[in-house]
Amino acid sequence: MALRPGDGARTLADVALAELREAIVSGEIPPGSPIRLQEYVERLSMSTVPIREALRFLEQKGLIERRPHRGVVVSDMSATDLEDTYNIRLDLESMAVRKAVPRIKEKDRLFLLGLVDEYEAALRADNGTAPDVHTKLHMSIYEFADSRWLRLLLPTLWDNSERYRRLQIPVRGTIEQRVEEHRILVEACASGDPDAAANELQAHLSRTMIGAIAMLREQESDAASADAAMS
Repeated sequence: MALRPGDGARTLADVALAELREAIVSGEIPPGSPIRLQEYVERLSMSTVPIREALRFLEQKGLIERRPHRGVVVSDMSATDLEDTYNIRLDLESMAVRKAVPRIKEKDRLFLLGLVDEYEAALRADNGTAPDVHTKLHMSIYEFADSRWLRLLLPTLWDNSERYRRLQIPVRGTIEQRVEEHRILVEACASGDPDAAANELQAHLSRTMIGAIAMLREQESDAASADAAMS
């Protein structure tokens, strides 16, 4: 069972969800911007029914919200929201890794290292597939925890933090550094030592969180200064 939508036959609502989620996570639709239903009816060549279904799902996941007199808008981003999201991720994903480690065998290690290679190839090709491979790699590790509730909770946190992670990618390090981090994480998960694996995961997530929070706080400070200058 996957922690994200599977590769089976997709409904129209699945297609609409994938399109809308990517537009939100990538920043194509910026935070605070309205999502215009008719625009996506025309863009996706489908009725309003599957699009409304996708919007309900995104609202449940916290990526969009309904505001008086404005309708459906993309949820705001802030350093506070990011820190809250990542702190919860640190707890839950550490738990997932600790539960996963005893279940990861040699064949699983090789499978996960194959995903690291796939991730590196996607990064070097720069063809837009790296985020999906990155998600697949992490969720494949957590899948070994065999926890129904982690399957339900982690994708919600992941989608919200993915908006922030993509902001930080340009300054996150070289391709070699990012790939090596994931290779080390996989080896830690296959080591048989839950504590070592959890520590490596926490270090990995914290590197992204610290950089993204610093970037957002600087942006928020600049915005506040600009508002003060105009008042």
